[in-house]
Amino acid sequence: MDVLSVKTAFFWDTLNVWFDKNHRDYPWRHTKDPYHILIAEFLLQQTHVRKVEEVYTSLLNHFPNVKELGEASESRLIDIISPIGLIYRAKRIKSTANQVYFDYNGKIPDRFKDLMVLSGVGDYIANAVLCYGYHQNTVPIDTNVIRLFIRYFDLSSDKPRPRTDKVLAEQIKNLYAFDFDYRTANWAVLDFAGLVCIMIKPKCPECPLQKHCSYYNKKTSDS
Repeated sequence: MDVLSVKTAFFWDTLNVWFDKNHRDYPWRHTKDPYHILIAEFLLQQTHVRKVEEVYTSLLNHFPNVKELGEASESRLIDIISPIGLIYRAKRIKSTANQVYFDYNGKIPDRFKDLMVLSGVGDYIANAVLCYGYHQNTVPIDTNVIRLFIRYFDLSSDKPRPRTDKVLAEQIKNLYAFDFDYRTANWAVLDFAGLVCIMIKPKCPECPLQKHCSYYNKKTSDS
């Protein structure tokens, strides 16, 4: 095996073992309903994940399908969403629900191009719905995912906002080309980036990836 293959195999094997013991548990990880996934992803935008759980459950209890969500008053939605702030999402969620109901017969689209037409849906949410709701091999890429892959695989971007870098996104996706469940893989990456490979003061001394991590090896060789 070449160096990259060894590095990649170690990354996924180690992450899989780590995730099995340290994974975070959220209600939206116990469903494959695309509607539930879409709601979760809308609520998770720019919000601390733990604050979302109660609002997510409440919203789905009140509006179990897109028809009822689209018929909801904006003020009622604001009441439910207000604990996590960013109440502009109420209007966006209602608009998206109506789009799905009238343009897609109430079914969340299962194609990327159709999801991207929906109000408030970008690359990340579209790929999340396809992966977690439709079990497609897609990779939702956010700043946490980018940070982990840049550090471990020594990737780089010349963009001021690496999240907009299409070349970098393709490089990351290519590192997913293996026989593995993408749902689990994406969750493992998110949890590891959120708990170990954090933005400030990453927990390198206790990181199980340090053996092949480019960031760690550069850091220790320079010290």
